[in-house]
Amino acid sequence: MDTVTFGTKNSYTDFGLILSSKDIGIPKPKTKDVNVPGMDGKLDLTDVLTEDVKFENRKLQFTFTVIDHFNGWSTRLSQVMNYLHGEYLKIQMDWDFEYYYMGRCTVNKFKSNKRTGTIVIDVDAEPWKYDNKTKGGNSPWTWDDFNFINGEIRPLTYTTYSSPTFIQVNNGRKPCSPTIHTTNAVHVEILGHTYDLNAGQTKTLTDVLMSPGINTFMFTGNSEVTITFKGGSL
Repeated sequence: MDTVTFGTKNSYTDFGLILSSKDIGIPKPKTKDVNVPGMDGKLDLTDVLTEDVKFENRKLQFTFTVIDHFNGWSTRLSQVMNYLHGEYLKIQMDWDFEYYYMGRCTVNKFKSNKRTGTIVIDVDAEPWKYDNKTKGGNSPWTWDDFNFINGEIRPLTYTTYSSPTFIQVNNGRKPCSPTIHTTNAVHVEILGHTYDLNAGQTKTLTDVLMSPGINTFMFTGNSEVTITFKGGSL
């Protein structure tokens, strides 16, 4: 049986709700184009400023059936509303366990109905669904939640040497900044940026946005390094 977890509470184990339908919306790209006289078509400025496409929020809607709704619908509705109505929560779904959403939850008063024993929850969610685990570092993969179709086993640590050591990291669709921890002093180059990191230092490279696909780090120096990042998908 599919369930949804809002924040820390599960739809079935905490509220006794059975998921009867779901609608996971697609985020709309934020596009910008300009008509230029003398030019065929339009001038597309969508990714001129940020170098990547931005997206509107996405809509999530979950319809639940209340067990024994004739006696317990009103009580169950109050419990749900008191917990999540108007709250900004983490949303996790059993059928997409590798990711989670973040969004503002509301109970849809027009679609919730005592006669049919239904409670409908809307979520105005951020466009990205985020990796449930930080990639690399101290978050090892496990068999229990490993996706055998598209899951990826990543090393936790890498060994670098005095001569340049190239490390390739595979990022998902969402651009994100990596965090690097070193045991000894190293020099690192990534996407045109250079850093000199001290022994035992942990630094988030906030001016680096890893692009989707393979990103190559070049390290110089004898050290063990960990590269962690938290990406996402559409």
